[in-house]
Amino acid sequence: MSVIDDLAAEFAKLPGIGRKTALRLTYHLLKQSPDQSRRLAGALEALVARVRRCSVCNNLTEQDPCALCTDPRRDQGLLCVVEDASDIGAIERAGEFRGLYHVLGGRLSPLDGVGPEDLAIQSLVDRVSNGAGTGAGAGAGAGCAVSIAAG
Repeated sequence: MSVIDDLAAEFAKLPGIGRKTALRLTYHLLKQSPDQSRRLAGALEALVARVRRCSVCNNLTEQDPCALCTDPRRDQGLLCVVEDASDIGAIERAGEFRGLYHVLGGRLSPLDGVGPEDLAIQSLVDRVSNGAGTGAGAGAGAGCAVSIAAG
């Protein structure tokens, strides 16, 4: 297998990218300057090296806890539960929600072997029982409203 085929195979693993699109992307990169390809490779390396899960909400972040969890202007008693970190961007762009988030990291799918233990459900239960927010609160979910955003 050639390096062209190797890269196309990696692209084809991405969601929404089939074999033809993967080859198109590969050949497009080959037409770019070596510097452009190095910048792309560097951005991917930085992504892998610096982005991790927030220890509070499970969002993707470069700092822990994330900027949303540490923002004092956010409503600590309001928690929006989302399936994936990518769902947060859509809600934030709407500009209406000022609470905190909790990312489950997927959805229950017994047929696919995804059970509650595979998702961030226990940490959600812990947050709500501690008053949501970042763990500080009156306990037993006092003053906490939870909304679930379906993806």
